[in-house]
Parts: sequence; structure tokens; C-alpha cells
Amino acid sequence: MPLLRTVATAVVHLSHVDNPGTFALPYPDSAQSALDSMVLTCLLLKAEPPRSVPQLVDWCTLRTVDNWVFPIPPGVAPPGSHLVDPTTRQPTQLCYEWADSDDTGLRRTGEENMHAVAAICREENCPEIYHAFRELLIKNPVLTGRELATLAARGKGLELLQQQIRAIYLPAPVHHMNSRIRTFTACGRCRFLLHRTLEGALVCERDACRSQGPVRRGREYGAEDSGGVFLLIRPLRQWVASPGHVELHLAKSLESVRAKVQLWPSYGSYGLHIVLPEGRSWAVEIKDWSSGALLGRTAVLPPQDPPYDRCVWAVPRGRVRAHHSYRDEFFRHSTGAARSGPDLVSTDDLRRAVRTIVAGAGAPSRTEPPFAPEGLF
Repeated sequence: MPLLRTVATAVVHLSHVDNPGTFALPYPDSAQSALDSMVLTCLLLKAEPPRSVPQLVDWCTLRTVDNWVFPIPPGVAPPGSHLVDPTTRQPTQLCYEWADSDDTGLRRTGEENMHAVAAICREENCPEIYHAFRELLIKNPVLTGRELATLAARGKGLELLQQQIRAIYLPAPVHHMNSRIRTFTACGRCRFLLHRTLEGALVCERDACRSQGPVRRGREYGAEDSGGVFLLIRPLRQWVASPGHVELHLAKSLESVRAKVQLWPSYGSYGLHIVLPEGRSWAVEIKDWSSGALLGRTAVLPPQDPPYDRCVWAVPRGRVRAHHSYRDEFFRHSTGAARSGPDLVSTDDLRRAVRTIVAGAGAPSRTEPPFAPEGLF
């Protein structure tokens, strides 16, 4: 597992080179370290090693993670998955999960950005500005230069966070652009910029969007129009904006059955605070990881702010339907989660449980919500 994490981290770092066409040696330290470790492992196993960093990247593109020269623990990667998408030659969501599977990954960068924003809003005693900021990341992961410069005109207090916002929206990478007509295309589902495949087709980086069928084209951006095109940084797209779509939808559906829901309470202590009849409350976090095992390694309870009686992590149903051992792997790789950490359920089962409890208000009290015995289905 440490070797897989080392390789994934190297792939992510290589993908962040601003202009690969002008890349010059030496390679980043992480890439050289990954190559050295892989070569040593192959020699110990008497297998043919990759002979260069480009060959190592080819391995990550052409070989599925469960078909490398060394065995990996069961469940740490979905069968048939890659670290590099063969169609776009960009790191997959799984690759980012592996690169972030310790406390030093890019996810930490995103958390630091969110903590800085929360600290400013808390100091100003303005939770509504924090909410406006979260909604900006979810609903506007792409901004033109003009939109970025005129956020203050929205009247939501975002001018207070202008410096922080400019640090997390960076010029859109060229691999998203149609170089012939110099345009970028957003996904019609999540509004992230679509990636261009080697054949010139368009795909979304989100597994959730890909699983819904053919790509849906959204807004078109001219590369030179309106001051350029700026894209939310990948850690915040993957760990904040992507689950944020589910959080907004879930909050709306729970409110429709008369549950009391608060989004991002206490400046983002956790995702949703749900108050149930008789005063019980749940802390809910939306988690959309391709690997249940890697998700399990992050399983810790959020702070009791505001207090809650139970913590639930909700995973989109598509994840667990595609990998039936998802929940088992989550608990197998978690540290004490099975005893004292968060429960893991599907978003559908969470909705059903809340709906049942609210509808049965006044009936004999339950100590546990009516999740399906299997937990996820």
C-alpha cells in the first residue's frame, strides 16, 4: 500500500506541471522516488521493471491496479481500475484518493483553504457568508475573469473572502481546452470543465457523472473571452464541490418530508445536522470515494459542534451497487469505526430512515434508525 501511494502521488505531481511540452529534467523528487521504489520491488520479485518515469506512467495507464506485478490487499481498489485514465491521460479519482491516503496529501491543502475561510467568517460572526462561499464552490466551479472580479456585486459578503477565492480559482489547464477553436466546455451535470480524450471527445472527471451515461455538454467558455477562464483547484472540486452537489440535493429532499436540516453547521464542522422528532440529532457527512477501504482509513467522528447523537456517513448508491464489498472493506480498513466511529449507509437508505422516523413521530422511541439489515441496500 505505501508503494501504491507513492506511485499515485508521483502521478498527481506530474499532472500539475504547467506546460508538459516544455518539461525539463530532473523529474520531481516524488516521481524519481516512485520509479526507484518500483524498480527495486520488481527486481526483488524477479519481474521486468519500468525503465523510466514515462514507462511508469504507461504502467499506470495501461495496467489495472489489480494487475500489477505485486499483489495488493483485497478491496483497496475497485477491480479494473486505473491510476491514469487511458482516454484522457489524466489521474483518476482513485489516483487522487491514493495520493491523499495519508495526512500529507492534496486533501490537506483543500482542508487548509476551508479552515482559513471558516476562521474569517467565524471572526466576523457571519455564517451566511460561509454558506455563500460553499454554494459558490458547488454551483460555480468555473468562473470567467470578469465573474471573478465582480463577485462582490453578488451582495453575499464574498468580498470579505476575495483573497482566499483568488487563491483557489486558477487559470484553466490547457488539457481541458479545444485547441482548434480555443474553447472550454463545462459538464452539464456538475459544471466542472470536461476533459478532452486523446480522440478529441469529452468526458467528465467525476465518476458520478460518467456513471449516468453519455456526457452532457454545458456552458461553453471562450479562452480569451471575459478575462479568461478560471477553474476551482482539484482538491476542492473532489472533496468539497463534488459531495456538495449531493448535500444540497439531500437537504432539499429531507426538508420535503419535514425534517429539520442545517447545512454545514458551525462553519463546516460536518455536512448536515438533522434534528429528528423527540430531539435526537444526527451528523451526516456525504462521502463519494471509489475505494471503500481508503475511505475507511479516514473514518473519524467529526467534532460535537453542534452536538449530535449519531454520526452517519452516506455514500451514493451507485458506489456500493458497483462494489458489493464496499461496506465490508470500509470497516475492515477503518480504525475502530465498527465500534465507535461513523455508520456507513447509502444516501437512499438515509432518506428512507429519516422519512420513516419523521412519519412515525409519536410512536415508541427507537434507539437505532430502520436501516436495511445489509446497511446499504
